[in-house]
Amino acid sequence: MRPLILLLASLGVIANATARDIDGQYAVFGIGAEDCATYLVATEQGDSAGEWYRHWLLGYFSAVNNAAANTYNILGDKGLMDILSWLEGYCAANPTTSFSTAVAEMVSLLYADRQNMAPGKKGGWQKFSEPASAPP
Repeated sequence: MRPLILLLASLGVIANATARDIDGQYAVFGIGAEDCATYLVATEQGDSAGEWYRHWLLGYFSAVNNAAANTYNILGDKGLMDILSWLEGYCAANPTTSFSTAVAEMVSLLYADRQNMAPGKKGGWQKFSEPASAPP
C-alpha cells in the first residue's frame, strides 16, 4: 500500500511541476491577477466588474476541463452558487491573495470530485464490452 501512496504522491508533484515554471510560477492574465479584496468589493457593488470575475472564472474552469487529465467537468456536482459562496469565504479570509490563487486552491479541492467523463458516456473497459443478450 505504501508504494502506491508514494507513486500517487509523486505523480501529483510531477503534474503540478509541469504546469508552472521552474520557480512554481505562471503568468496570470486579466482580472484574475487582482487580489481577493478587489474581487469582494466588485461583487458587493453588483456592477459589471462582478460579471467580469464570473466570466474569467468560467473561462478558467473551461481551461481546466480541457487541460486536466481525465476531466470532463471540474465542478462535479457543484453549481455556480456553491463556487461563488466558497470564493467569498476564502477571499474574506485571504484578502491579499490573488483571485487566481483563490480559484486554483478551489480547483485543487474540486479535483477529487470532478466528473471524469460526459454524462451518459461509457468509459474504460466498459466502452468495449458488448451488452449481454437477453435470453430468448
